[in-house]
Amino acid sequence: MPSRCCKYCGKPLPPNVTARCEYCPGGTCRKMAYKKRKAKGEPAPPKPKPKPPTLNSREFDRMMDGSVEDSLRYVRDRLKTYLDDPGTPANAVANISRQYITVCERLDQLSGNGTGLFDDETETVSEVSEDVGASIV
Repeated sequence: MPSRCCKYCGKPLPPNVTARCEYCPGGTCRKMAYKKRKAKGEPAPPKPKPKPPTLNSREFDRMMDGSVEDSLRYVRDRLKTYLDDPGTPANAVANISRQYITVCERLDQLSGNGTGLFDDETETVSEVSEDVGASIV
């Protein structure tokens, strides 16, 4: 492995310096290189910009999802944590649980799939009569 050298004076760097160290550890070479750059009018070398995180299609779709449903899920989760928290005042539990049920109902209406929890049980189920297939001839 070749020995690394100081960018200013060219002396080999000690083995215990960090990997990004460019000048001698004392700081003298770094200061002298700065003065030399400043006298020449050279700009300091630009720091590399971090790459923006890449989004896959699923993450992009999640960002573009309906904000109402996401907000309702967030509110539902927060209300659930308040209900489960033993530090929640007793006089606030009734109001929080009422709001929790309202948010769950609204979320259920938006999603469109009935889980059975808030379904109306008074709906009538029509029975099929025996002679339904007889008229098809």
